[in-house]
Amino acid sequence: MKKLFCLLLVLAWSLPLLSMDARVIYRKGKNEVLSERVKLQELENDTFRLRIPKDQLPDPSSADTVDIIINEAIAKKGEPGYWVIGDGRMGYFTRDKGYLSERRNPLPIFGVKKGDTAFVGIVKGFKYDFSATVKVINGVYEVFPRFHFEWIKRLSPRDDIIVDFIKLKGADASYAGMARKYRQYQLERGEVKPLKERVKNNPQLAYTADTMFLRFAMGAKPFDRKNPIEYQTPDIEPPVRVYRTFDKIMEAMKKLKAMGVDKAEVCFVGWNSGGFDGRFPTILPADPAYGGTEKMKEATALGKSLGYQMVCHVCNTDFYYISDRFSFDSIARNFDGTLRRVGNMSGGLSFNPCFKEVFEKYIRQDYDGLRDIGLKGTHHIDVTSCITPYPCFDPAHPCTREDTADYMNKIGELAREYFGGFGSEGPCDHVARSLDYALYVWAYPSWVGARHPLMDRLVPVWQIAYHGIILSNPYYATIDYNYEKIKRPNAPESYHILPDIPTRRLKLYEFGGRPTFYGGIRDNNLKPIKEAYDEYQPMKYLQYEFMDDHRELAPDVFLTVYSDGSEVVTNYTDKPFEYKGKSVNAKDYCLFKLESGVK
Repeated sequence: MKKLFCLLLVLAWSLPLLSMDARVIYRKGKNEVLSERVKLQELENDTFRLRIPKDQLPDPSSADTVDIIINEAIAKKGEPGYWVIGDGRMGYFTRDKGYLSERRNPLPIFGVKKGDTAFVGIVKGFKYDFSATVKVINGVYEVFPRFHFEWIKRLSPRDDIIVDFIKLKGADASYAGMARKYRQYQLERGEVKPLKERVKNNPQLAYTADTMFLRFAMGAKPFDRKNPIEYQTPDIEPPVRVYRTFDKIMEAMKKLKAMGVDKAEVCFVGWNSGGFDGRFPTILPADPAYGGTEKMKEATALGKSLGYQMVCHVCNTDFYYISDRFSFDSIARNFDGTLRRVGNMSGGLSFNPCFKEVFEKYIRQDYDGLRDIGLKGTHHIDVTSCITPYPCFDPAHPCTREDTADYMNKIGELAREYFGGFGSEGPCDHVARSLDYALYVWAYPSWVGARHPLMDRLVPVWQIAYHGIILSNPYYATIDYNYEKIKRPNAPESYHILPDIPTRRLKLYEFGGRPTFYGGIRDNNLKPIKEAYDEYQPMKYLQYEFMDDHRELAPDVFLTVYSDGSEVVTNYTDKPFEYKGKSVNAKDYCLFKLESGVK
């Protein structure tokens, strides 16, 4: 307790008297241990910083979390404005009570707008160990980061706690202004580069930016949720259930080419040994149920001859006992020394590997084998960009969360070296510097951007930060956007949450998405893919532009503004909407180009 008090006095008096301060609250569990006001250090351009040195964090036996709350992050029910967190959830100040805590933050930001002013908080240190928090008691809102450091005695953190609070005024005082500030930060420090620059001397990435993504699911071992076989062995392993073979994919590619789909990035999914989530880290040879590796080479060669870019889907976060490459020595360990278990899937009980082990022992062998098959393009790695990087407490290969993020990026950078690009499942930006494509930004309503009683809508803070840098598809639900979706048993709600084709189509173009097809592809009906291909041609140039603004023009009518002056108006209503002298049809969108007025 004495150490905590001394620490807060140092923080409070070692900085000059400034115009912003914060309430710093240490807790042990749910109990408040100590609270003190701390002056923030003024940097420049209305930016104020709080830093808590890592070596001055208290012993976890005294406190294990710390909250940092500024006055500008406090609002009362009925005030004009809203709160926003880094997964895009936004809420107005209309509730009496509630609590939201999010440990997985696709962007390490949070913000509040009140009236004509706003601020954005950017977590720059300790960013994988904070929860974006919205707390409402008796109509009073507090929006703040809560940092967790219960593990620091076992694994020394790399970074100090650092939060920069940036005041925003005028046109910048909005969720779009918050996201622009974060994009500026990422660009200025060289963490990311614009797509326009990155496609230079990279024909594979240029091709990816120019095309739709077609993921052909091939098969998986059946999974009995009630009686899973946790530790599968060859004598009790279920056989792969085949959805489509390499021959079937070749037939589909020929049909698409004949229909006029001249360019596409085609991805084999579940092609690997044991099928989808079947025997990782073993991926090769391709499962014989689909035709085996030689048939995969034939399909790859055919696709390339048709002008398509050919890639595959793998996963680095799940290891299964059935794999001939499995080793308990490579599995990450929890704080208490136990193995990190994921859960049961098609391959049985899954474990999280340590990413230092993945990078040093597995990846190059995998990539050599995939390159020999002839694959080239945006190599797709499942899960990596959809989770907060986890630590490993194994003393043989310890990794902080920051270390794990570094190894994930090294794997992504190696994918670029071998194949030309790296794509992954979601939006978490610990791999922003190596990521070229995100399969979805939101899996609303059940995980990323999950429904919550305090939220009112999802807003495109991620797209404003990264459009023109990282390609993306906005929703899990906008995958297969113009296929009629058949409700299947155990199908995730996130795939069906946008109820109809018009709504999914508008969401795709409101948020600047890259059309993506996956589980809904029907080999006997490829017409929706051709229709999407044709519609995308006049829109795809926008992938190279930053998304600079987004706002609601009228109820259910939205404006998206790009850095070249292009604008997209999406009209979700049943009536036409007039914009700049032109009519945007009901349930439709319109592209306004600066040079020609409207298209």
